[in-house]
Amino acid sequence: MSSKKTFSNVSQPIWNCVQQTSVSQHGTVYTPPPPSNQGSSSTSTAVGHVDLNFNYDPNGQTVAYEITHKPFVVTEDEIWNGISSTIKGCS
Repeated sequence: MSSKKTFSNVSQPIWNCVQQTSVSQHGTVYTPPPPSNQGSSSTSTAVGHVDLNFNYDPNGQTVAYEITHKPFVVTEDEIWNGISSTIKGCS
């Protein structure tokens, strides 16, 4: 079963920053590569990959994520908190 979460008040500059930050700080690989509004991302951690689908809506300024794979020891809250922290850092 997958988990989904939508983040609001994400302008285009914030979304671009989120993608750039995750690539530079965490080595996230986006398919298709940024800038992209829809696709998937994979981030390697010490305990395995975290894979997400994402859909950014520039008109509604929202980004919806779906966790498609995560290591057992990584909680959904850790993933959501990490994304939220990156969004706040880019705001």
